[in-house]
Amino acid sequence: RNLAEIAKKLSLRAGYVAGAGNLCPKHQEPLKLFCQEDQTAICVVCDRSHAHRTHNVSPIEEATQECKEQIQSKLKSLKDERERLQGLKLTGEKRSQ
Repeated sequence: RNLAEIAKKLSLRAGYVAGAGNLCPKHQEPLKLFCQEDQTAICVVCDRSHAHRTHNVSPIEEATQECKEQIQSKLKSLKDERERLQGLKLTGEKRSQ
């Protein structure tokens, strides 16, 4: 479930890549930044506004890359766990035979 949520966030973030035609509804500026606290894409004007001034903000491409890395890490741990469980299953089947 967590992996699905991360993938959903990633797909939402990927849709906001600068130059993809996505504009801030308030300022009609390209959405080039990602606000970590609000988990949303913002424009440069929003970044300077009172609402986001104290928030951690990063370039949207960087935030997307971080999310991809998180997904890959979680996927690897899930694959490792799956292999471990399959090994236990085989061991159990051999015992029962």
